[in-house]
Amino acid sequence: MALINSIKSLTLDLPPSCIAFSPLYPQLFVVGTYHLHGKEQQGDLSTENQQHPETTTISSDDDDDNTSPEPAAPQKRTGSLILLHLGDDNTITLLSTTSTDFAVLDIQWSGDVLAVATSTGLLAFYRLDACGSSDEHVKGELELVCEKRVSGSSTLVLSLAWHPSRANVLGLTLSDGRVCLCTSASDIWSVDAVVKVSDVHAHSLEAWTLAFNDQQILSGGDDIQLLCTHIQEQEDPQPLWQDRKLHQAGITAILPLSSTLVITGSYDDHIRLLSLPSIGRKSCLAELNLGGGVWRLKALQPNTSSSISPITLLASCMHAGTRIVQLIRDESEDIWRFEVLARFEEHRSMNYGSDVQPGQRKRVVSTSFYDRLLCLWEV
Repeated sequence: MALINSIKSLTLDLPPSCIAFSPLYPQLFVVGTYHLHGKEQQGDLSTENQQHPETTTISSDDDDDNTSPEPAAPQKRTGSLILLHLGDDNTITLLSTTSTDFAVLDIQWSGDVLAVATSTGLLAFYRLDACGSSDEHVKGELELVCEKRVSGSSTLVLSLAWHPSRANVLGLTLSDGRVCLCTSASDIWSVDAVVKVSDVHAHSLEAWTLAFNDQQILSGGDDIQLLCTHIQEQEDPQPLWQDRKLHQAGITAILPLSSTLVITGSYDDHIRLLSLPSIGRKSCLAELNLGGGVWRLKALQPNTSSSISPITLLASCMHAGTRIVQLIRDESEDIWRFEVLARFEEHRSMNYGSDVQPGQRKRVVSTSFYDRLLCLWEV
C-alpha cells in the first residue's frame, strides 16, 4: 500500500465541505464551504462521542449543554463557493469567491450548471461563465441563476444527485429525513421556472445520501436504513424494499455499479459491495474497514467496458484521510474483494470532500474541514 504525498497544499478562509471539478472545463473546480457561527470551529471532534460518530458531522445542531431553560436560538450558517484553476504545472489559482448567506453542503454539476445544497432549505443554481482557448488561459466565474425553496429555512439540504437522463430532475436528501425529487417544468433552471418538489420516501433520521439506479432511487440515512423506491414518469413513487441489516451505522455514500450491484460507505468505517435484487435476499459480497467513516465515493475513471471488475475508487474517509481502493472479482471462484492501493493522510481533520480531475492524468484535490486544508496529489 503506497503512502502518497501532496504536490501542493493551501489553507482556505472557511472550512471546506465539498468539491467538484467542472465536466466541461476539467482545469476548473469549485470548493463549497460551511461556517457554523458561534461554535468552536477548530480541532477534530471525531473522538467526542465514540458510539455515535455521526453527531460530529458538519450538519449537527447538538448542543453539549442541555441544562439551560431557554430554547437555543437557531445557529447562523454561512459559506462560499470558491472557483479555482488547476494548471498543467500544478499551480492552483483562485479565480473567484462567491460568499453565500447559507452554508454549502453539496455541489453537483450538470453541464455548465452547478446545483448547490444549502443549509436554509434552498436549492441554488449557478452557471459557470468560462472563456479561454488553452489550459493556462481559461478564466471563469460563477453566476447565480436562481434559488428555489424546497423546504423550511431550518431544514438542511444534505446531498444532491442529478437524474442520469433528465436534465430537469434533481434528487435531494434533507436533514428531516425526507428524500425528494425536484422537477423543473422546463429543461432550463431559471428564475421563472416552475418547480415541483415531491417526496419519494423518508428516513427516521437525517437522510445523508441518494443515487439514481435505473428507474429506482436508493438512499441511506442516519437510521442505518437503505431504502429503495421505484420512480415513474406520471405516477407516484412506489416503495420497493428497505434494509437495516447490512450496515452497522449510518449510510453516507451510495455508488451503483449495475442494476443490482451497489457500493456503499458508512459511519462504521466500512466500504461494502452489496447485491440488491428487487426481489429476494439482499447480501454483502465484500467489505473492508478503511479506518474512518466513508463519507463519499467516486470512480477514478468511467467504466467503458462491459465488465465491472476491476474498478478503482476514490474514498473520502472523514477522520482517516483519503483512500484509493480497488474492487476486484476473482471470476474463477466468483469472489469479490476490496484492496487499498494507496492512502493520503496529510489531512488532520475531517475529510469530507475529494475529487479527481477528469482526464488521463489522475490528479486529486482533497480537503479537510476544521484545519481548512486543500491538498493536490497524484495517483
